[in-house]
Parts: sequence; C-alpha cells; structure tokens
Amino acid sequence: MIKNSLFDTKPWKLLCSLKLTIVLASAATLLAVGGSVLMPFNPRIFGSLDSMPLGLWLNSVAANSPGMTWWIPVGGILVSLLALNTLCCFIDWLRFIRSRWRKCGEYLIHIGFVLILVAFLWGSQAGFRSEKNGLLVGQSKPLPQLGVTLKLEAFEPVLAPSGRPMEMLNTLALFKGEQLLKRVQTRSNHPLTWNGLVVIPASYGQAMRGGRYIPYSILTINYDPGANIALAGAIAMGCGVLLTLFSFYRKRARGDRPDIV
Repeated sequence: MIKNSLFDTKPWKLLCSLKLTIVLASAATLLAVGGSVLMPFNPRIFGSLDSMPLGLWLNSVAANSPGMTWWIPVGGILVSLLALNTLCCFIDWLRFIRSRWRKCGEYLIHIGFVLILVAFLWGSQAGFRSEKNGLLVGQSKPLPQLGVTLKLEAFEPVLAPSGRPMEMLNTLALFKGEQLLKRVQTRSNHPLTWNGLVVIPASYGQAMRGGRYIPYSILTINYDPGANIALAGAIAMGCGVLLTLFSFYRKRARGDRPDIV
C-alpha cells in the first residue's frame, strides 16, 4: 500500500494538477496541428504512415528524416505524459471516492482515455499490417507471429455488368496446427476477426492455370493485440459521458445548476 505521505509531495500534486493537464493537452494539440501541415507536401515520408505499425514506421522511415518527423515522437511523449497525469488524477480520486463518488462519470472518461492510449501503444509496437496477400482457393498463409495458419477455402467475386468488382465472398478458415479455430464467410464489411486479428477482403486478381484464368482473393491482414483494451476504454468513456450528463441534469433539476467545466 502506498504511504499517505507520497500524496502530500510536490511531484504528486504536480502530476494531479489541472494546470499540467491544460499545458500538456495544448502543447500536444498545437504540435499535432503544426506537424500535420507537413504531411501533404511530403508523401514520400508520410505516405506509408497508415500502412504499417507506428513503431515500425518510426524505425524504418522516420529515422531517415528526423528533421521532418521529430514532432511525432515528441507528440507521443506529451500524450503519454497526459495519460500519466490522467491516471494520477484517477488514483487521487479513488482515495476520496466516498466524498467524490458523484464524479464517477468524469473519471470513467479519464480511465477510458488511459486504456485507449495503452492499447494504441501496445498495438503500434506488437501489431502488424500486411496488404496485398493473394491466395488461390485451397492455398494457406502461415502467420508465424500468432502461431496460426489462414486458409482460403472458397472464393467468389461478384462483378457488375461493367466488370467492376461489387463484392468478394471468401470462405476463410483459421487453423492452429490441425485444430480449426474459426471458419467464416467474409465480404468487404464483414472481416474474419480473432483475438485482435482482422482479415479483410480487399480486391481480387486472376491467375493463369491450365489454360484458363482463375480468380484469386487479395486480402489485407491486420493484427492489433490492444483491440480489446481499446474497446474497454471506449466503453468506459461512453459510460462516463452518460453518467456525467445524468449527474449534470439531475443537479439542474433540483436547482443546483452546476457549471460546465
């Protein structure tokens, strides 16, 4: 158990300070807005930012252009400090929960923010994104990072009269060794999902086999280990907003008329 004397120190009071929250949030926002102006004019550097995990992008792309990308890791540090500030405020609130329980909604929003940030940092370091994975029916693709194998069992592209692909029906199966983990028919807005793994039908192509063209599926494979934590954070924030609104209007109904902060 943390001694009460720790909560009386200047560093702790600073970490729980609203002024620190305002400074960090303002600095991170201004840095992000200013840095984002550079992105449209430097597609060679920033064009791949959304197509790979942040940690990989920082090591493989940003490291070669530090003068143009320094604001992204600095912004990440500021947001991480903001999350620490928020977490400390939450812990401080727990100490006096008997007298501050009416602020449950606000602190659910705070802890939800911390969970989402933790999920993002975890996913950016341990996750991966793989595009343009072409599979013929019957072919498999090992995913060694997860110890599983993805197999395309059936594929049927649905084409418009003009030849434009309208839908791509895939029957995908996920195996761990010989054990079937999941089998599902996927299409554009209905991916295969499993423990943070998301497999999305993106397009299709044609390969020559036996003197005729056979369609093959092109899949995008994403893995985000922090997805469930992010979902928990989003639920916490949503519940926090509802509780805060309920508390606000309940006070107004009895004439308290609290200020909106």
